[in-house]
Amino acid sequence: MYLLYVDESGDPGPRGIGDHFVLSGLIVHESRWHDCFRIIKDLRVTLREQYGIRRNQELHANRNIAGRGALWGRRWRVEDRVRLFQLIAEAATQMPGVKVVNVCIRKKASHFTNKRGHHVYEMAWTLLLQRFHNYIDEQRSDSAVECGMLIHDRGHEVEIRKLMRKLRVFNYVPSRFDGRARNIPLITLIEDPVPRDSFHAQFIQFCDYLAYSLLRREEPMQKYPGLSDVFQITEPIILKKAARDDPDGIVRFPKS
Repeated sequence: MYLLYVDESGDPGPRGIGDHFVLSGLIVHESRWHDCFRIIKDLRVTLREQYGIRRNQELHANRNIAGRGALWGRRWRVEDRVRLFQLIAEAATQMPGVKVVNVCIRKKASHFTNKRGHHVYEMAWTLLLQRFHNYIDEQRSDSAVECGMLIHDRGHEVEIRKLMRKLRVFNYVPSRFDGRARNIPLITLIEDPVPRDSFHAQFIQFCDYLAYSLLRREEPMQKYPGLSDVFQITEPIILKKAARDDPDGIVRFPKS
């Protein structure tokens, strides 16, 4: 079974701050889960020894980069905060067998004119779940039938649950050849999505950093020099097949 851990970054509201809404999903196979978690534990030991960050303290991307004053008991320079992002991105690339799916929605595109944030949110999740299904489907063989389960940060539980239930039955996708829509239900995905409090979910905390790194790549901030380059560290584990037409494998909507 494949597990998809997901977190978001940015405001989905078309009139909200910024131009983009991002989802990042970390795909972990159950057979590699313990090995991947060991990478996280080793990182937390490093963070405790080098930065004084205890293992029971949550890693939260936005607060950790933008927080004012003391952070985890002491004052941090901007360079130290950016280095924290780099360490987390590097640790993610060391996890055996993982893949990252990134979805980036340009929420102020004409497609969303006069629409609410719900439409941006649903589009992002639809694209992410479709790619997760496609990845699992490609891993299937006559001797092994793989399935997938979604684990996400708390918030919007009802909307995500309803959407996934719908996509398991109705998922109309335009053909690349004739443009006609075909129904390709996401039958590889089982059970309802599992919401977790990120405070208790280390993998989701990683996804928070991955999503925020992509957001800052799309919308750089001069006061955080170097942060826009962190996303590129994850290049080795990005699922490039998720978006063959994008050089960075980012699933974008709209594409142009």
